[in-house]
Amino acid sequence: MHNDGTDLESLYDILAQEYITCMEDMSGRGSGKTCISSCKKLSDMRDKNPQAKIYRLPFNARGGGCGAAMRAMCIGLRYPTTADLDQLVAVSVESGRMTHNHPTGYLGALVSALFTAYAIQNKPLVTWGATLLKEALPKAKAYIEAVGIDVQDNLVNWSYFEDHWKEYLDLRQITNGDVEPVFPEVYGVEERDSYYKKISYSGWAGSGGHDSVIIAYDALLGSKGNWDELANRAIFHGGDNDSTGTIAACWFGALYGYKGVYVKNYQEMEYREQMDEFAKDLYKLSHSCKP
Repeated sequence: MHNDGTDLESLYDILAQEYITCMEDMSGRGSGKTCISSCKKLSDMRDKNPQAKIYRLPFNARGGGCGAAMRAMCIGLRYPTTADLDQLVAVSVESGRMTHNHPTGYLGALVSALFTAYAIQNKPLVTWGATLLKEALPKAKAYIEAVGIDVQDNLVNWSYFEDHWKEYLDLRQITNGDVEPVFPEVYGVEERDSYYKKISYSGWAGSGGHDSVIIAYDALLGSKGNWDELANRAIFHGGDNDSTGTIAACWFGALYGYKGVYVKNYQEMEYREQMDEFAKDLYKLSHSCKP
């Protein structure tokens, strides 16, 4: 399946089809319950009507997990410029709510994609959170209202994600994005785990669409471009560390490439050749298929 990303309705349908296909290769991978159940629903819809567009599922009051966030970084590679922001918002939101139709879930996808684009733009890292609140989240809310699907349910549940980001930026004293973040004098494993749990749904840090991207961003800020430190903060904690690590590592790669990353961390990576080809295709599309 192929789509250059300009025919968005067709793109969403392709994404839904690919989500279904990907679930055939999830044995032993620990997929989230929301992803599994949502993809099953998409598959059932397709089987009932193979010609219909199948990417819309009903609003899900329990759809605030991190599954949408941890797969959306590549969207930032496809829509990497400031001129692409409207499309980035639309595609990340729709890609997210195909399985996680709840603002806490799909807004995590928005942040994953957006911060990847910010990295490619060489936007100062400390400004990312502030710009998210000032520019991207208002655009996302306007998009939800304009599309007109489950608007009231979305708006009623909107503040949880936004409020957690406001609190985080206040905590690090970077609400305006114009000074360096302030971390506790002692911020080791125990202190980080305590904070990560505090902002989580129920103690499983990083499992939500909100805290997964906050933890990843916090780790990126604190790592100061050092891979080992990023791993310490984003991967080596007692919560949903594969999710936070995946997101943070993608942003790190968009910023620094393989700088300081051990060859054994990526040389024998599964599907390495396919991902290399996908990356090349995304680069070509992002530079040659402007609407």
